[in-house]
Amino acid sequence: MIRRYVRLILVLAACVTLGRLKAATPEFQLLYELIRTNVAGISAERLNTLAVEGLLERLGGAARFITNEEPAAVADGSLVKVNLFEGHYGYARIGEIGPSTAKELAGAISHWKPTNELEGVVLDLRFATGSDFQAAAQLADLFFPTGQPVLDWGEGLFQSTTKTGSFPVPVTVLVNRQTRGAPEAVAAALRSSGLALVIGGTTAGEAAVYRDFLLPTGGSIRIAVNNVKTGNGEAIPTEGLVPDIVVNTPVAWDRAYLADPFTGVTSTTNSPLATNLVVATVRVRKRINEAELVRSKQAGVEPTPETVKAASPEAPRIIRDPALARAVDLLKGLRIVRGDSTGK
Repeated sequence: MIRRYVRLILVLAACVTLGRLKAATPEFQLLYELIRTNVAGISAERLNTLAVEGLLERLGGAARFITNEEPAAVADGSLVKVNLFEGHYGYARIGEIGPSTAKELAGAISHWKPTNELEGVVLDLRFATGSDFQAAAQLADLFFPTGQPVLDWGEGLFQSTTKTGSFPVPVTVLVNRQTRGAPEAVAAALRSSGLALVIGGTTAGEAAVYRDFLLPTGGSIRIAVNNVKTGNGEAIPTEGLVPDIVVNTPVAWDRAYLADPFTGVTSTTNSPLATNLVVATVRVRKRINEAELVRSKQAGVEPTPETVKAASPEAPRIIRDPALARAVDLLKGLRIVRGDSTGK
């Protein structure tokens, strides 16, 4: 026991001599040896496993083991869903970014423009995947009014094109922990250029060019050998892109809201992180119109309060999806600031 403390004191003294204690983080090899030789009951194999697991965890999306059990990524498709909320706010959900995604989204935007007073666009990249950064740059280019740097993934800086008809409406981008790869690059490119606000949860941190390496002990490791950078030269962090407006919801909730943004999601434990989720459904009574109400009165049937209520105009549906609701509210606010006091 005395020998162990003497050894520890000597090591610390050496650190002081070398000036290593000035650093906020101790040298890895030194710390590893201190733990290996002093922690009781830990084997070298166990310590090595913990060190590797901890290192990969802290590296985020920069490196990870490839396992045989790893399922292939299954995307929903390119442009999964389009919608127009309240007649003014376009919504587009992307499943996987590929060569045709920009063309499909451009078609949706051109359909919105001539028939509606488009006041904003929500680009939903929650659960979106893809590793085609050329396609990501082309998708982001739709929202750049002039020629400027968009993305750089090591194959030359992609420049946007100057548009004859600019895209004047604000954009919001929805992301979560399952937003990975090329979709992260789109969100980062639009935000860094000041063209969009990002709403939701921190992304996966996989906006990088990867290379697989075989290990002498068997298996492979996938390492980010080249970071993707936005037009201003900033690398997209492998810890994930942190949104401008953080809306943390469980992944299961996000999936339920994608299926129906007007559905309320509750839990049996009333905990926002509960996994035993119940999607609340509302049974809607068939509403009768005014003519039917008059006919019932003429037939001698007195209208009940429920009947009168059923004949009243139907209330607008409320968006229950927290991230989507925040995005639409933000676009409404921007519309008011831009001079429309109605905010409709």
